[in-house]
Amino acid sequence: MSVNKDQVIEALKQVKDPELNKSLVELGMIKDVEIAGSNVRVTVALTMAGCPLKDKIKSDVKAAVSKLPGVDQVSVVLTTMTSAERAKLFGQEPSEMEGMKGVKNVIAIASGKGGVGKSTVSVNLAAALSHKGFKVGILDADMHGPDIPIMLGIKERPVGSKGMLFPLEKYGIKMMSTGVLAGEGTPIVWRGPLVNKAIKEFLGHVAWGDLDFLIVDLPPGTGDAPLTVATTIPIKGVIIVTTPQKVALSDVRRSVGLFLKHDIPILGIVENMSYLKVPGSEEVMDIFGSGGGEKVAKAFKLPLLAKIPIEPEIRKGGDEGKPVALEENEKSSAFYELAEKVMDILEKKSQVQKDKTTG
Repeated sequence: MSVNKDQVIEALKQVKDPELNKSLVELGMIKDVEIAGSNVRVTVALTMAGCPLKDKIKSDVKAAVSKLPGVDQVSVVLTTMTSAERAKLFGQEPSEMEGMKGVKNVIAIASGKGGVGKSTVSVNLAAALSHKGFKVGILDADMHGPDIPIMLGIKERPVGSKGMLFPLEKYGIKMMSTGVLAGEGTPIVWRGPLVNKAIKEFLGHVAWGDLDFLIVDLPPGTGDAPLTVATTIPIKGVIIVTTPQKVALSDVRRSVGLFLKHDIPILGIVENMSYLKVPGSEEVMDIFGSGGGEKVAKAFKLPLLAKIPIEPEIRKGGDEGKPVALEENEKSSAFYELAEKVMDILEKKSQVQKDKTTG
């Protein structure tokens, strides 16, 4: 005896959305049921991309349908509701940039290539700004290498309500990342359109609240994600991270070109892994060469914001989920100097804008 569609729908009426506590059928989340002999395929539309409860919904659907006589195999396909469907479900769909309303300054951290320490700069700049008393958040927009949760020591998963996700918080820093949605060790194989959609969801459908700074850790290169952020929200400025060696500098020139092309202001260059202080002496070793960051900054008439040394405590802080810049000391001094320069540049830009308005 083979199962039919009505029996599957009836079984799915018992499966509830964990957040809304209503049947998936009642909520209109069951988009399709396909039956081929003893195999059943159910398509479920989640309320938002990267729903933190997607795994539970998937397992609950499988469990309910598997109990039916004549069913040997159940597969669940997850899609996302359209804006119109969400609006109908919640009564009023949050506006595209609802979550950004209370954010004063968005600063993007970019790099031309991977492995230059962009996430390290993002986390420690956020920690330094937070230590100075500012309200700070980090959006981990590096979908394929989301390291921010590890660097902040965050393992929890976020919750949502009425189309909005609530960021997780550690050390007074709010954070959202695909790393906490997918789970540790889960590969994220999204292509361009899905990456763009997820970033827009994170920007506008995360309840960031009131923030003085939102640090956006971009993926390396000049692909979809940097372009999405650059063209979706009003960025106060981009900080570009590089290392001294020639190959990194070649790539950073392309990254600078991307933002200049879209009239996105670049705050300056950060040279990471700039030098190594030899323990017990005053000697400095240029492991990856020297002067590269200064050359790029000079070529594009940009300030060199900081030269971050190779420092074991910086690496250790990232690995242990306790950024070195949580405290202001000799080991973290470069990040505090960076924070000071960023604040100074933004203050001058704000004053120029005021003068234009009043003048």
